[in-house]
Amino acid sequence: MVNRAQPGSLRRELRFSKGAIEANLSNLSLELDDVKPMLEACMTSNGFLGLYGSELLLLEKALGFHTGLSAVSLVGELVSVKRVPEKTGVSYGYLAETATSTNLGLVGIGFSDGIPRKATNAISIEVAGTRFPQIGRIAMDQSIVDLGDSKPTLGSEAIFFDQNFTLGEFAQSLTIPPLEVLGRITNRVARVWV
Repeated sequence: MVNRAQPGSLRRELRFSKGAIEANLSNLSLELDDVKPMLEACMTSNGFLGLYGSELLLLEKALGFHTGLSAVSLVGELVSVKRVPEKTGVSYGYLAETATSTNLGLVGIGFSDGIPRKATNAISIEVAGTRFPQIGRIAMDQSIVDLGDSKPTLGSEAIFFDQNFTLGEFAQSLTIPPLEVLGRITNRVARVWV
């Protein structure tokens, strides 16, 4: 069950799976209490600053960055869908244009939430069970996905990374370490346990 921080607000959640963390720790013969300070550090945007190198390495193992179960998800919300013609410039600076007539989806997470600007035209986002390419410049408060002919329900979850497309894979697509991606997520994004 997800505990939403602000009912009725735009969904921006960094979700931590207690079950996946417990499974990863079990493989290391550890329990949640053994890594409690490290997990508490995940709950604030600058929490990693108080951790040492060996603690960060253990945190990576607990969260399943390289092996084990991925225990962290970044979830936004689809806030708009609009049909556009081919050759439509997308987002600020028109760093991309549509190849064909398509539906564009607006997701309410951007660089002010911690998505690296480097992700522009380089990542995919899952909406309604399907991964779609992100298109156009990552803006302050939003990202755009090329939905093709799909028209998901407004309010659908938009998943940047989770158990199916892990934080490790997301980070690798940007050639930056997973912990750096996690450390960039700002306090505009609610931290929740699932």
